[in-house]
Amino acid sequence: MTFSILLVKDDQPRVVGTLWATDQANAEALAPAICGCSNGESIRVRRTEDREIPFKLSSAEPPHFC
Repeated sequence: MTFSILLVKDDQPRVVGTLWATDQANAEALAPAICGCSNGESIRVRRTEDREIPFKLSSAEPPHFC
Protein backbone atom coordinates (compact mmCIF):
# COMPACT_ATOMS: atom_id res chain seq x y z
CA MET A 1 0.00 0.00 0.00
CA THR A 2 1.07 3.58 -0.56
CA PHE A 3 0.93 6.13 2.25
CA SER A 4 1.51 9.88 2.46
CA ILE A 5 3.64 11.13 5.34
CA LEU A 6 2.15 14.29 6.79
CA LEU A 7 4.04 16.75 8.98
CA VAL A 8 1.49 18.57 11.14
CA LYS A 9 2.26 21.93 12.75
CA ASP A 10 -0.40 24.25 14.19
CA ASP A 11 -3.10 21.87 12.88
CA GLN A 12 -1.85 22.44 9.32
CA PRO A 13 -0.83 19.15 7.63
CA ARG A 14 1.81 19.20 4.90
CA VAL A 15 2.79 16.18 2.78
CA VAL A 16 6.53 15.61 3.12
CA GLY A 17 6.94 12.15 1.61
CA THR A 18 5.53 8.91 0.29
CA LEU A 19 5.96 5.54 1.93
CA TRP A 20 5.26 1.99 0.76
CA ALA A 21 4.29 -0.52 3.46
CA THR A 22 2.24 -3.69 3.83
CA ASP A 23 -0.21 -2.11 6.29
CA GLN A 24 -1.05 0.99 8.34
CA ALA A 25 0.82 -0.22 11.43
CA ASN A 26 4.08 -0.70 9.51
CA ALA A 27 3.71 2.69 7.84
CA GLU A 28 3.19 4.38 11.21
CA ALA A 29 6.27 2.63 12.60
CA LEU A 30 8.47 3.63 9.64
CA ALA A 31 7.35 7.23 9.16
CA PRO A 32 9.20 8.78 12.16
CA ALA A 33 12.46 7.13 11.06
CA ILE A 34 12.13 8.61 7.59
CA CYS A 35 10.96 12.06 8.53
CA GLY A 36 11.80 13.48 11.94
CA CYS A 37 9.89 16.31 13.54
CA SER A 38 10.77 19.10 15.95
CA ASN A 39 8.88 20.61 18.88
CA GLY A 40 5.30 21.50 18.06
CA GLU A 41 5.21 19.13 15.08
CA SER A 42 3.82 15.64 14.69
CA ILE A 43 3.94 12.95 12.00
CA ARG A 44 0.78 11.36 10.63
CA VAL A 45 0.31 8.71 7.98
CA ARG A 46 -2.58 8.64 5.50
CA ARG A 47 -3.27 5.78 3.08
CA THR A 48 -3.38 7.08 -0.47
CA GLU A 49 -3.52 3.86 -2.53
CA ASP A 50 -4.33 0.22 -1.89
CA ARG A 51 -1.60 -0.69 -4.33
CA GLU A 52 2.01 0.37 -4.78
CA ILE A 53 2.64 3.23 -7.16
CA PRO A 54 5.64 2.43 -9.38
CA PHE A 55 8.70 4.62 -8.91
CA LYS A 56 9.95 6.07 -12.19
CA LEU A 57 13.11 8.10 -12.75
CA SER A 58 13.16 10.51 -15.64
CA SER A 59 16.81 10.34 -16.57
CA ALA A 60 18.66 9.51 -19.77
CA GLU A 61 21.32 7.63 -17.80
CA PRO A 62 20.63 4.31 -16.09
CA PRO A 63 20.16 4.62 -12.32
CA HIS A 64 23.04 3.83 -9.98
CA PHE A 65 22.05 2.64 -6.51
CA CYS A 66 24.58 2.43 -3.68
